[in-house]
Amino acid sequence: MPLSNATIAEINALNYDNEIFYLFWAFALIALGTIGHSLSIYVFTRPILRSNPCACYFLSATIIGLFVTYVNTPLRLLQYIYNYDVFKYSTASCKILTWILLCARYRLYF
Repeated sequence: MPLSNATIAEINALNYDNEIFYLFWAFALIALGTIGHSLSIYVFTRPILRSNPCACYFLSATIIGLFVTYVNTPLRLLQYIYNYDVFKYSTASCKILTWILLCARYRLYF
């Protein structure tokens, strides 16, 4: 006996709502990430901060964060919304893309 009496139409409506939410969330993430990272790059490239090692580290983390915003978010958007998976074409492309994306994301935290 099922725990829920949800119909197929209700399930499809929830899936559609989830896709629309993720679509708008991804575009908002790209827009806000661009604004935030651009402002951080503007601040950390000031001449007075160039000699500070912490500012250099934050500048590199900002540039990597911009890469993640422009590469990882659209790839996930293609996967979840448009069902286009760039990782499935070959084992080599899957491993290379996964390695690049994971290295970029983990580089933010170290």
